[in-house]
Amino acid sequence: MTKLKVERGFALWMFGPPAAGKTTISSAVAKFLETYDVPVVLFDGDITRKIVGEGIGHTEEDRILLTRRYAALTSYLTQSKVIVILAAINHTNAQREFARAEHPDDQFGLVWIRTESNVCKERDPKGLYAKAQKMINEGTPANVVGVDIDFEEPNDFQMVIDTSVTSPEDAGPAVADFLLSVGALSKSSEDTSSI
Repeated sequence: MTKLKVERGFALWMFGPPAAGKTTISSAVAKFLETYDVPVVLFDGDITRKIVGEGIGHTEEDRILLTRRYAALTSYLTQSKVIVILAAINHTNAQREFARAEHPDDQFGLVWIRTESNVCKERDPKGLYAKAQKMINEGTPANVVGVDIDFEEPNDFQMVIDTSVTSPEDAGPAVADFLLSVGALSKSSEDTSSI
């Protein structure tokens, strides 16, 4: 079996609007890497926010503060030889640029989980879009990305996973290939097989 070795810690920020599939894709990628004995730390935004974002709301200023805390966390972990995956909305280029600046150049990658907005709204597994739209209809700001806050399409990213053509199962090998291409991972010297 192919063996993969972590050459240096690397942070993968998987971003996209609510219900884009960030958690599903990130979990599939982590599971795939773990089958090759790659140490992975996975942070799902919904869960991680409760840990590092206690008391932080959903205004633009709050989201910037949360981005700073996420960046501090993932940057610190890249000092160890682990692959760190953060799945969070990160809806502005300014947030993503800040995150990049907080990591060493060769230890950070943005992965855009691209899903059409109508598909996200149809999925709506947590009822977020429906609840937000109800608030808007009642004249109350919802502060929800994709409803009354725009998701800015990225002007910089290292990978795009288009969920209309890439399944979670296919995302794992694609991300592993990316990590190999940037030197964060390497194959065992005796192994020339493909992943």
